[in-house]
Amino acid sequence: MAANALAKTLKALHCPSTPLILANVWDLASLHTLISINADSDAKPVKAVATASWAVAATLGINDEELRPEQNLDAISKIAPACREANLPLTVDLQDGYGDQIVDVVAAAVQAGAVGANIEDIRSPYGQRPGSVTGSFYPIHDQVQRLKLAQTAAAAAGCPDFVINARCDIFCPSQHSPAGDAAKMAEAVARGRAYLDAGATTVFYWGAGRGLRDAEVRALVAELDGRVAVKLAGGPAALTTAELAEIGVARVSVGPSIFRIAMAAAKKAALGILGGGRLPS
Repeated sequence: MAANALAKTLKALHCPSTPLILANVWDLASLHTLISINADSDAKPVKAVATASWAVAATLGINDEELRPEQNLDAISKIAPACREANLPLTVDLQDGYGDQIVDVVAAAVQAGAVGANIEDIRSPYGQRPGSVTGSFYPIHDQVQRLKLAQTAAAAAGCPDFVINARCDIFCPSQHSPAGDAAKMAEAVARGRAYLDAGATTVFYWGAGRGLRDAEVRALVAELDGRVAVKLAGGPAALTTAELAEIGVARVSVGPSIFRIAMAAAKKAALGILGGGRLPS
């Protein structure tokens, strides 16, 4: 299937109340494990593939903020051919698009085989202008222009229906915002509406480890007509994919969570055999 046809397929999968569920991958091994689910099931539940830059960086032994655009693009170029062979659209984590490099990075991602991308509203360490503060928010107007540039770059590279999942980090505890919950929600909605008007398919609200609360998700879904993407949180109190679908979101992903689960399982198995035990069955 041609790139833009895959982009149209990906866009059509973003349906409020019937969300696209993405189990993010980070390399060929994780990708082939994910794709094998379709081979084992008549339902073929894997509808698309997404990368997680944090996990990609971890495979290189570096932190997410140290992942250079060329390293991210290299990982994408290795994953994309297998996605296309499986006829699955690929959406990729491009962080913030790497500052002023956003046009070149998006074009390169499309050329590598991506038909969608996450683009954050927090500044990465790369491609920034003098005086910019890494980790700070782009002003709404600036981020809107950046999203429009990304869409134009994708179209010029042959993918006019490129799917932008515009990430908004206003709820992340790491931002240490002094604003109260009401002010944060107002900012989240303002940014979300602006990003959708700029051409984003969905707005991705990242709640970090705590995830988003039920009331927060419901408010965002109501304000943005369901064009909301969220990260699935872990733990017994976290919302399930079924509950998020009932609330009305259009997309659910896991970021690097499956990578972390896999590494924790590997460590547990290693500890077991080093302590005189056996491998788990």
